[in-house]
Amino acid sequence: MPGTAFVTGASSFAGRQLCRQLVDAGWRVHGTVNRRAADVDAVDAHRVDIADRDRLVELIDGAGPDVVFHLAAIVDTVETPSTTELYRVNTLGTAAVTDAITAAAPSARLVFTSSAFVYGRTADDEQPISESLAMRPVTPYGASKAAAELIVGQFARAGGDAVISRAFQHSGRGHIGAYALADWGRQVAEIAAGLSDPLVSVGNLEVERDYLDVRDVASAYIALAEKGKSGEAYNVASGQPVTMRALLDGLIAQFGIDVTVEPDPSRMRKVDQQTFVANIAKIEADTGWKPVLSTEEMLASLADYWRAETDSRTG
Repeated sequence: MPGTAFVTGASSFAGRQLCRQLVDAGWRVHGTVNRRAADVDAVDAHRVDIADRDRLVELIDGAGPDVVFHLAAIVDTVETPSTTELYRVNTLGTAAVTDAITAAAPSARLVFTSSAFVYGRTADDEQPISESLAMRPVTPYGASKAAAELIVGQFARAGGDAVISRAFQHSGRGHIGAYALADWGRQVAEIAAGLSDPLVSVGNLEVERDYLDVRDVASAYIALAEKGKSGEAYNVASGQPVTMRALLDGLIAQFGIDVTVEPDPSRMRKVDQQTFVANIAKIEADTGWKPVLSTEEMLASLADYWRAETDSRTG
């Protein structure tokens, strides 16, 4: 390697970073974006419904990839507006991808990006979580990814070459949406720019989570493409617990301002647990991958992004 990569979800948060790293490393990169997404720099990207098996066969056949990175998904980790659409995209979309690889590029390796949400609610004595823990998802999103993992597992048992990644929480440049760190980044940037009162609304700050910079996530996906064992699942995480309060404090410090933090009952999750942290010994042993970016570097990247986004609106 490098060779030719086909990336579904190329315009997603992690997808953009993955494509950037692949291009920088000399890979030829093809990919898919959803109908509302802009194209990705240096990627031969096509707008496609990820559940359109026939169109995927055509695209993968034309690309001739050595590796297919399947990132395309609806990421509804809090609320799910449409369970039907969630399963159509995340689960049936994965079936369409495996079918297309079988038909058009049977020697290609599939790196399927699942999620730590497949583990569901875990007990304190199960921390840090290893890949041997049974999947028992409690959210529709987690269930859609667990079902997709079963499809990928069957694909591997039938002779396909497939590796599964289970990414824990991650953030950094380009992180948007209703996720905690992305939302806090937007709020604090607006306060720093004088666009809103110095008040940050938050959920539960006492829980511990395992956060990784999205750049490390992308490098882990590439490491799994190169050295992961077919048929295996791997945690992608920092392996270190951190409280949400510490993350918020660190993010505020990046802006150098004083704010008031106010709990918002609407931001408290119905499905929550005190600690959720990964054991990353398996990916380290099999690929040699380790995180290289600190929590502070992740928060600095997130703060820089939201500062620039806010400045562009006020400039």
